[in-house]
Amino acid sequence: MEIIWTKLAKITYIEILENLTKRWTKNELVSFNNLTNELLEKIQNNKIVYPYVNHSLRIHKVIIHKNVSLFYKKDADANKIYLITFFNNRMNPEKLKELLNK
Repeated sequence: MEIIWTKLAKITYIEILENLTKRWTKNELVSFNNLTNELLEKIQNNKIVYPYVNHSLRIHKVIIHKNVSLFYKKDADANKIYLITFFNNRMNPEKLKELLNK
């Protein structure tokens, strides 16, 4: 399956990396990036399917790190996976609702 990064996913991933750059060592940052890539590969190759966070919209949630989650949607008919947003789990959950309803 092809992974499609939405504009929001690109923006939020960069924001998270910038935030982590201020708080983490370079090794921790590289480890986080590698973990993200490994999880994306598992999703892409159907090695694992993460639970729905919104069943009606068919949105899945992956906890990449205790502080960061990824929300994505699979379109099996189009053979695509859409990365919707990355989310800092320490933020207000209302912000997440706003992001997911765009």
